[in-house]
Amino acid sequence: MLRKPVGFTIAALALWATSAAPASAVDLRIGLGAGIAPDYEGSDDYTGIPLWNLTVSDLYHPDTFVALVGTSLRSNLLAHPNLRLGVSGQYKPERDDVEDDRVDQMRDIDAALMVGVLAGYDFDPARDGDLVIELDLRADVAEGNGALGTLRGRWAGRTGPSSVVRVEVSTTYASEDYMSEYFGVSNANAARSGLDRFDADDGFKDIGIGVSLDYNLTNNWIVSGTAAYSLLLGDAADSPIVDDRGSTSQFFLGALVNYKF
Repeated sequence: MLRKPVGFTIAALALWATSAAPASAVDLRIGLGAGIAPDYEGSDDYTGIPLWNLTVSDLYHPDTFVALVGTSLRSNLLAHPNLRLGVSGQYKPERDDVEDDRVDQMRDIDAALMVGVLAGYDFDPARDGDLVIELDLRADVAEGNGALGTLRGRWAGRTGPSSVVRVEVSTTYASEDYMSEYFGVSNANAARSGLDRFDADDGFKDIGIGVSLDYNLTNNWIVSGTAAYSLLLGDAADSPIVDDRGSTSQFFLGALVNYKF
């Protein structure tokens, strides 16, 4: 139900981005691939997912960009050598038809569209690298399923003439509405699933680390690989859907083939 609005939002951003600068100055990268991720947040069962990359960079300043990677949107629209400010977004698919029988018996959770703002500071800006600390604040504008605030530190740099590596560490604070929706077990859901009733309060829900590598096969073709790990914390870790039926350790692996115009 939300895919059409998401597509319109991304298309509008991309169209605005490409029209904001002379065509010769804009870099465009398109990629397709696949990944493996938990079938719900906190699950110990994994499923294959499609991946895509649409990145428009060097809009009207070398550090400006709009990037849609998978279901996450990041951007910097501020033409400044160090300061970063842009729109962020995340599409969270509905939780239904999961592998775990008990969790699958709970009420489905509708898809969420998290939209917000991304602000940061780059301590060492470079064409092929950076050292950034950023704050990403976003809230569900579709179903009212709460809000998230993520603090990230990110480093990127060349490891050779044809490769760029990126390392990211992060922690995310979740509102009570978000925690209750994704990790709480209401009386009705307890009766449906046989899980214990559980109230999930706001708090830090995870810490994580991710590593990705871009390798230039040619001037235009680039292969990318990424691996990430996050550890659920607090009430997210104590929730019956995690503690009894899932895992606090969450992994992600993905690979893409990109073409740079």
